[in-house]
Amino acid sequence: MSRGKRTLRVEAQDALLRGKMAAVAKARDWELLEEMARLAEADAPIEMAATDPAMYETLRAAITKFHLKGWSNMTAERVREVAAKEIARKRV
Repeated sequence: MSRGKRTLRVEAQDALLRGKMAAVAKARDWELLEEMARLAEADAPIEMAATDPAMYETLRAAITKFHLKGWSNMTAERVREVAAKEIARKRV
């Protein structure tokens, strides 16, 4: 399931804001899960605080919730590793 960069970012941000990490992981949407992890690792862009303060606060809260729920170990690199293992397992 290939998405454009912008579409993927918007979907990942929406999933983060809605707290849908488990649903995305359960669906094994590796591309979306990796982008969610990347967004959480990068944190909310500080520039957003000046351009859209409400969205900045909302995104910061969602990222904090992401970490508090224990998803911190789910880095983009870790998602790629798990996805590669899953794909290799299916080929056998």
